[in-house]
Formats: sequence, C-alpha cells, structure tokens
Amino acid sequence: MKRSVLVLIAATAMLAGACGASGSDSAGGDGEGTTTTVAEGGAATEAAFGDLDGPLCGAGDFSITADEAGLGTDKLYIGVPNDRTAEVRPGLNKVMYDASVAFAGWCNSQGGIGGLPIEVVDLDAALFNVEAAMTTACNDTFAMVGGGLAQDALQFSGKEGSDFHKCGMIDIPGFAVSAEKADSNGQVEPIPNPGNSVSNTWFRDFNTLYPDNDQWSVIWGELPSLELTKTKYQAAVADVPALTDVGAQTYPPAGVTDWTPYAQRMIGDGASTFTFVGEVGNLVNFLTSARQQNWEGTPLLETNMYDSKLLAAGEAAEGTVIRMQLHPLEEADEWPAIQKYLDINAEYVDGGEVGALGIQSTSAWLLFATAANACGEKNDGVLERTCILEQAAAVKDWTGGGLHAPQDPGPAGETEASPCSMLLVVEGGAFVRKFPELGGKDDTTAGFHCPEDGVTILPGETAGVVDPDRPI
Repeated sequence: MKRSVLVLIAATAMLAGACGASGSDSAGGDGEGTTTTVAEGGAATEAAFGDLDGPLCGAGDFSITADEAGLGTDKLYIGVPNDRTAEVRPGLNKVMYDASVAFAGWCNSQGGIGGLPIEVVDLDAALFNVEAAMTTACNDTFAMVGGGLAQDALQFSGKEGSDFHKCGMIDIPGFAVSAEKADSNGQVEPIPNPGNSVSNTWFRDFNTLYPDNDQWSVIWGELPSLELTKTKYQAAVADVPALTDVGAQTYPPAGVTDWTPYAQRMIGDGASTFTFVGEVGNLVNFLTSARQQNWEGTPLLETNMYDSKLLAAGEAAEGTVIRMQLHPLEEADEWPAIQKYLDINAEYVDGGEVGALGIQSTSAWLLFATAANACGEKNDGVLERTCILEQAAAVKDWTGGGLHAPQDPGPAGETEASPCSMLLVVEGGAFVRKFPELGGKDDTTAGFHCPEDGVTILPGETAGVVDPDRPI
C-alpha cells in the first residue's frame, strides 16, 4: 500500500516489541520451521488459482544464479517480513505469514515454481528489529514476498548487509506502510498504496448512504508511518463537499489505558463518523468507550479493521461500515479465488489465521509466481531479481485470480491508487455487503464500485527511498 490498503492494511502497523528474526528457519504453520514437501513426481495437479490459468507451479528446470540465491540454488529461499512476535501485540500480521506458508505448501505439492521448491524464510522483526530481519533477508533469501512490516521505512538502514537497496533485494509485499517504502524502487506491490494518491470512492459512497453522518473525524496512532495515512484520508474527505472534517486527534501507538478522554473529545468535536488509523484492538477499545458515552454515530473504517476482533465487540460494533478492495470471506461462494485461499490455508497451515491481510499476501505470492514463470520463459529458465520485477511491473488489471478489485501493480513510484471500493456493514454480529449491490447499477467491476473520479491526488513529491542505480 504505496498505500493501498490495502494498506491497509498498512495501518496495522503499531506498537512495540522485541526479538530478532528467526533467521533462515523455514515456515510451518506452528512457526517451528517445518518444511513443506513436494508431491512425488512434482505433478501439477491443481495449478490454477481462481481465474489465473495454470500451471503457476509444477515440475521444470528453472535455476537461480548463485550470487542472488541466498542460502542455495536448490530452492527458492523467500523471506516473509512480519512482526508476529511483537510483545505489545503478539501475532501482529501473523495472518500474512500463515498465508505464505499455505501458498508454499500448495505450490510445493505440485513441484514448486519451475521445479524449484519454495522455502519460506521467517523475517520476524517483532516491530523494532527491522535491521536484524533485513540482515537475514540480505544474506539468506532470493526475494521477499507476501509480507509487511509496521516500520518498513527502517528497511533502508544505509548499512552494508542490512539495507534493502545495498544488498539488491527485491520485494513483492503484501502491503507497504510508509511513503519511504511504498514509493521506493526494487519492489512491485500487487495492491499499490502510493504516497501521493488515495481513493475517495468509499467516502463518497458512505456520504450517499449515510447523509446525516456528515461530520467526520480521524483518530490516528502517532507514528510517522501512520501520519501519511491520516493526511491522505483528510485529502480524500476534502474531495467530498458534503463531508466536513471536524478535526484530528492522536493517541500513543502503544495503546491507551483509558480511552474515555479520547472518545469525549471526538464527541465534543461533533463527529458523527470517524476513521481510525491503527490496529483493531485499539479501535475496539476506543469505539466501546464512545458507545458507553452514548455516541450514536457510524464509524467508517479501512480494510484492516475487517477482523473478527471487531465483531467480538458485540453491540458496540453494530452498524460499523468497512471499506474493502478485497472480496470478503463471507462471499467465498461467489469468488472461487477466495474459496481457494481458504482451502489451502485449511490444508497446509495447522491452526492458521485467515483474513484481509492474508488475502493480500496470497495475491503477492500469485504475482511472484506469475512473474517468475514469465521470467523463466524469457530467460531460458534462469530466474533473476530484476527480471522478476520487470515482469511483475508489466502486469495490468491484476486481481490475484479474483481475490480483489483490479490493480496496476507497478513499477513503484509510478502507480496510482485504485478507485475501486466496496462497503461492508456489521449487522447481527457479521460482516454483510452494504454497497454496491451485486449485479446492481453501481457494481461496475466484479462487485466493486470503480468511478472514474474516485481518486484524489495529493500535492507534492513522493518520499520513496529510491536507488537510481536500480533499473526498476
């Protein structure tokens, strides 16, 4: 998430933790380093994923040059950035790690990518140990795929052996948070989250559906990586004449003991709706406090709040509206790729989590596999980092096989936010489609509303960390 949410996703970045990356341990569902196995004979028996034609995975004779291979040329050693052992929020973005394990298991059961099995390398930064995680990435991996770090700007340490650019690393991330990461080169995002553009569709659609909830506030965790998200939402709201921005307020990113003063300030500002920039645990506490003080407004939330923890808030969450660029799990019967995501997670991850960020992670893995196959065909079977990025960036109207709204992945720094959105509402303790109606006049693209004027462009230059010596 440039800034897509999917970014959202992005906004899940928060809090504090400890621990270093666990190095080159391969990923099992329990995090203990079990390795997925290749089916005997490497037969590509179920190679399609949604509407992506197979084979994405299967037997072959692909190879990797030794100087880019990481731990070895016998496998694709792929790092998955995550913060799941963060002390303040254990399991932060674990769903992306689980999705990566599931994809590797599914792909390896067919023979890997061009005959090269995927070995997931755990890049757990635990929130504050980004440099250690990047040291592992630089030394042990061919690429980073399907993950994301709350403090991803710290991937650019400027140090040999731990700096993303200095070691020539590439990334197809599940999300990017900071402008430094989102608009950097050396990566291609399947769901872009550019620093200088943002969708305004969801705010406009909300205003049409809830015209009386026209006084908007934004509450954001005071981290540099989240301030840009806040600024982008303010710019989008400014593009909706009938919405009034009544002001922003910050809170400590590690959380708050008593949310009452924060809720009281929002109520005092006259807000009838708000958007919360942060993670779902803090949102639930804030919203519960607001409801206890008889606030009757309707929250408008980003995709990262599409989480069972919100439903666990019970009556306080009823009526909450969530913006999506992804097909929801509740509609798996409508979208085969979503059902496939659920199926492979059930089969290959013991006790794994599923959710929005897991869908984004899976999209990243599918884009990587698509680009790797195209690169192998172009390069006589030799996989190279630059070739992978070039092929990924060339993809247009990417939906991850039907996981999400169409996106144009890259190259980084040249992308624009997608206008496409759908709105869900919490109703009866469940997520229910609110808008657009499937097959209705506002369903312009596969269940999403994608108006031509649905993107707000922010003034100024992007702040991506760019290495001019890298071709993409």
